[in-house]
Amino acid sequence: MQDLLNKINSKRDKIRVFASKHGPKNKLLLNVSIICGVVGTALAGIPAVGGTDAIETIKEVTKPGLPVWQFLCIGAALMTRAATIATSMRSNHDTGNKLAKAQVCDAKLEMLELLLKSNQIDAKQAIEKYGEYSTEVAFIE
Repeated sequence: MQDLLNKINSKRDKIRVFASKHGPKNKLLLNVSIICGVVGTALAGIPAVGGTDAIETIKEVTKPGLPVWQFLCIGAALMTRAATIATSMRSNHDTGNKLAKAQVCDAKLEMLELLLKSNQIDAKQAIEKYGEYSTEVAFIE
């Protein structure tokens, strides 16, 4: 029984390490994607919404060496590129889904631990549940 409790605690520790390592990175990529997407859209929309008056106002304020529309296009392209890269990185690693699975598994393992400590589940059934829950987070080693 104690061996199983040790395994549960060890797996929960690994899950917490995974979440603390990947959670902030996931939030950062999500925020970069949203913010850069919004800024890119705004830069691309300035000429469409403001027309020539907006272009002339920007030109007067900044006195750029290149035409204003080029700066707007370059800015929009860079922002949407950053948003696309952040979204792709998040999607390719399936970080959000893995974090959700890890959190669910941690809760299940916590419940299993409580059941074991209070003798509400027999050892065989607990071992089966531990194996079932562990496979849900096989990506965590």
